[in-house]
Amino acid sequence: MERRTNQILNPPYGRELKLWVKKAATTGLKDKQKLVMLIPSRTDTSYWHDYIFNHAEINFLRGRLKFEVDGISGDSAPFPSAVVIYTGDGDDD
Repeated sequence: MERRTNQILNPPYGRELKLWVKKAATTGLKDKQKLVMLIPSRTDTSYWHDYIFNHAEINFLRGRLKFEVDGISGDSAPFPSAVVIYTGDGDDD
């Protein structure tokens, strides 16, 4: 039985985010593998145009995320978010 591995990344939201996105886009995934990231939806940045558009599935989240600490809801994120999914096309062996 073939084992399928999926990777879920929680990259940092700082300046190094573009490096994580580049690495995710250039990682060779095997058939049916997925790499999933929750990131800010900053579609005006170069890394979105270079490594996300036309390279990944994109699911834009409605509204702003709210994070909880010990069950207490905090403030909303100051930016919109998206789930970006890279899928293996089966070309890597």
